Amino acid sequence: MTNGLLGLRTYSGETLRHRHDHHQIVLPHRGRLELEIDGRGGCVAAGVGAFIAAGAWHGFLSRDDNAFLVLDAPDAAWPAPERSAFFPVTPAIQGLLDYATARLEAGAPAASLQEAWAVLLQDSLTPAAPPARGEAALRRAMGFMRAHLAEPIGVADIAAAAGLSPTRLHAAFRDRLGSSPHATLARLRLDAAQRLLASSTLPIAEIALRTGHADQSALTRRLRRARGITPALFRRLAAGAVPAGKAQDPAGSAKTPARADARLRPLTATD
Repeated sequence: MTNGLLGLRTYSGETLRHRHDHHQIVLPHRGRLELEIDGRGGCVAAGVGAFIAAGAWHGFLSRDDNAFLVLDAPDAAWPAPERSAFFPVTPAIQGLLDYATARLEAGAPAASLQEAWAVLLQDSLTPAAPPARGEAALRRAMGFMRAHLAEPIGVADIAAAAGLSPTRLHAAFRDRLGSSPHATLARLRLDAAQRLLASSTLPIAEIALRTGHADQSALTRRLRRARGITPALFRRLAAGAVPAGKAQDPAGSAKTPARADARLRPLTATD
């Protein structure tokens, strides 16, 4: 049964090698179809389809009861692939296959419906563009930082994990996050500390060490400066022990002597 672009076709025996001036996509509905496409052999069966590019020499052989959904796609409508190929039938493609075969068995779908279906199939066959190198490197850097929050890591360590030079690492963070590696690491450490304060009964001093701060005083200083609250008050608020509207930080106005934090050492482009 063939209707316009789409058709349910059966094959018997072996055909001589031939070619078309249009692309042809063959999807399995029932049975197996052995194909040779430009010298490359394969089989269209459950889970496997074939893309026969316009002008590609091909032949087929089938020995059993079969039916295949075939799309004849004008060359100009589909970008020519690098080479003809067999491809896996993904769940998305299988859904399109099931829908099209049901419609074809019920009668001829409108041409506009067939064209819309072909667009969806083309989208399903188009591989997703790989992420930009900078984005992939940024993900590696963020993963490395999250996995090593408690360690005294520097830009050189993060850059090595990301596969970038320190200078390029700074540029990637600036362009995509609007921040520096140093500031991002400090934020991740405070985020982790607040999660532990809210979800565990660990002593604050232990939480400080687990999240890369030299001691409880260092965590207190950084959390108050960045987020206007101390670890103790944050824990009480998270536990509901202090009404949010009446929260007061008795240490909020106290001045803490500046002290170097050995676990969060300054990060520079040459670190």
